[in-house]
Amino acid sequence: MSSQLSPSFAAARRSFIEAGGQTTQSFGLGRIIGQTFALLYLSPKPVCLDEIVAELGVSKASVSTAVRQLSDWAAVKRVWVKGDRKDYYEAETEFTEIIRNGLLEIVRKKINTAGIQLAKVEASLQDAHDGARSPTRDEAALLAARLARAKKFHQKLNGLLGNPLLEHLL
Repeated sequence: MSSQLSPSFAAARRSFIEAGGQTTQSFGLGRIIGQTFALLYLSPKPVCLDEIVAELGVSKASVSTAVRQLSDWAAVKRVWVKGDRKDYYEAETEFTEIIRNGLLEIVRKKINTAGIQLAKVEASLQDAHDGARSPTRDEAALLAARLARAKKFHQKLNGLLGNPLLEHLL
């Protein structure tokens, strides 16, 4: 894919792709996710999995997993290429769209799940007197205070993520 580029341009392109990998890795995500996105982001046309594999020198399974994750985040979409049965992909080039339609939705779902779990913990504390040793007053107070802090933080996050100003900024 990059064999026809001048050496200096090809080096800059490789550096960008590697920087993408280092960035995602620094966030605890796989290096291949960032490299795949960067490669697609720089590509002027849709790219198939085989081309990504050849360019990055990694397994097809790894690239397939990365593309699936990027698709879930709305960072990459599958496109049809006339006359070819392979799946081709292209990157979303508007970062605000990736945040608004992909990452923000994922964060909202995770925050919602956390709220459900907090409610379950709170309910289980109400039923905690099952004949086993009851917590001391200090233990119960500590747990109640920490749970209240977690719920308050959850409510703040929910408010922030639901704020129309956030949508407007993105």
